[in-house]
Amino acid sequence: MTSPSLNAPLRHAAKLVEGKQIALDAFQVRALRQREINEKEAFTIVDRDGDFFRASLKAMKKSGGDALVYERMAGSTESPADITLLCAVLARQRMLIVVQKATELGVMRIVPVLSERSVPRDGLDHQKAHAWPKQALRAARQCRRASLPEVREAIELASIVEDDCFTKADLRVYLDDRARSRRALDDPALGADRGGRRIVFAVGPEGGWADEERAMLETRGAVPLRLGGRVLRAETAVFAGLTLLQHAYGDM
Repeated sequence: MTSPSLNAPLRHAAKLVEGKQIALDAFQVRALRQREINEKEAFTIVDRDGDFFRASLKAMKKSGGDALVYERMAGSTESPADITLLCAVLARQRMLIVVQKATELGVMRIVPVLSERSVPRDGLDHQKAHAWPKQALRAARQCRRASLPEVREAIELASIVEDDCFTKADLRVYLDDRARSRRALDDPALGADRGGRRIVFAVGPEGGWADEERAMLETRGAVPLRLGGRVLRAETAVFAGLTLLQHAYGDM
């Protein structure tokens, strides 16, 4: 699991311009190392005005480094919505594609969940759980994100619903094919200014959440969401649901 502080968008205290060489401090070097950026490779950095740039790493050592700013980006790579994905651990190593695409879709953290119908804890090695953080890292680099999503270790549903990422969220949504409403996508409690909202999105395994799990989620304020009249594969439901949430509350 990576450090949340080092995961945050890489920032520079000065105003940046294309063609400018910049100095990197020790913390920025640590963040680049966490992203596995090597010399001559590119990364995304944010200047003091909040503008996003691409830079090429020129040199790096423990105490600092240098980079060349070469491109101003059209806009932010980061969603204004702080989305936590809770995804029941899926079989056939499908968590790899879930982590990859969730990263591309802008989530801030990914929490693999152990539920009644998910892959059990003793099956995590077969699902390549050790590779999930690296998958997020590669996806973040590919889509030019300035941040690196946090990938947590698998945890039981009963435990994660007591975590701050769940209890302090502004909106909690869980997928349920029994739901009759899409009100999770038009929640008046979030108000007109939807930027910066903390959202939890919970997706169950094939076969869905057990009745006790539905009750647990709803008791803690989660709103059910149904994605149309078709039965989707769990990973398809993740991508579709994240896209809808980013459209409603994020940058899509």
